[in-house]
Amino acid sequence: MRGLGKIFHHEMQKILKEKTLLFGFLILPVLTLFVTVGISLLQPRTGQEQNSSYVMYFYGIDMEKTNIGSVDDKQIWVENIDVAPEEFIKSDKFHKCDVLVDFSDIECVEIYYHQSDSVSAYLKMSAESFVRQSFDQVYKRMNQSVVFRSVDVKDITLKESNNRMIAMLLPYMLILPLTANIANFAGDTVAGDKARGTFYQVMLSPVPPISLIMGKILSVSLISLFSSGLYIGIDVIGSKVCEALHTKDVFGFAGVSITVPQVLLILLYAVLLCYLFSNLGVLISLFCKDANQAQTAQLPVTLACTLASMMSMFRLGSSPMSHYLIPVYNICLIFQDLLNSRAKMENMVMVAVSLLVLAVLVLLTTLLSYKSEKVRT
Repeated sequence: MRGLGKIFHHEMQKILKEKTLLFGFLILPVLTLFVTVGISLLQPRTGQEQNSSYVMYFYGIDMEKTNIGSVDDKQIWVENIDVAPEEFIKSDKFHKCDVLVDFSDIECVEIYYHQSDSVSAYLKMSAESFVRQSFDQVYKRMNQSVVFRSVDVKDITLKESNNRMIAMLLPYMLILPLTANIANFAGDTVAGDKARGTFYQVMLSPVPPISLIMGKILSVSLISLFSSGLYIGIDVIGSKVCEALHTKDVFGFAGVSITVPQVLLILLYAVLLCYLFSNLGVLISLFCKDANQAQTAQLPVTLACTLASMMSMFRLGSSPMSHYLIPVYNICLIFQDLLNSRAKMENMVMVAVSLLVLAVLVLLTTLLSYKSEKVRT
């Protein structure tokens, strides 16, 4: 496409001259970091309760709350719970050093613990010993030979558990700054030229319309991706700060386990999403008289995308295949599936193809609308 590189360079220079760039890209993310970390400092410090004592929880068996000794000058308690183990281990009451013994299935007792912690590993061995002794006593009272059945030990520091928080937050963290910045920069691509009186000069230039449009779209895509990446990088730093200050991580990156292929796939879908939004932003800008009007016209798109990302945060379990055809919402589902290691190939292909088809359709609409009377006036 003749002249594409020149148009792209010109648009990037125009964007970098914006006075709002420093505030939007540097000052605002840093302020957000300080505010969020400050809020986390006001919350109870993680580990306060488990530092004062350790607890061995039991489910499905009657146990009175009893002190059974101490480790590292901290008391060890035995306590009975009535909440289902799957729900209890997700609650704030179950701490990193605690152990949960599930006696609901007498033939296979399950023990939940955090393998990464030495204290919980010790309590896990104590729980196994307790289970063995309990069955020895039961069988002896029944005058039967002792046959020790298996104990299913479950390490709850699985990747899906570690990534649960970031999987819930990532669509919102990525889409919100992405759509906001595209609305800001795409609004100035054509509408800004109209306000400055350079639009008609551009239309009369020898550069083909496809190169003009693609140059604007690619520049907006690149700067918006950079902005979203900066926001996520700031959030990663925030998680590290919370970890260093021993406060609750409100960013969701603590303990995240993610592979290189997962990162590359998330980046691929982010590029497709950004390309689609940039196409739509330039199309809206075509029919506006100035950048402010274009930004206002794109507000419903930004709100709809933000709503879709927020709806995905309350998603429970797997979604039917039909949900992977809903624009924007489908990519939120893919982000979550990738981080939770449950993405299906057919859903991934469906979302990628749907985003690409939508982007091409919007691009064709933009090219057809470029020389219309409504655009010129």
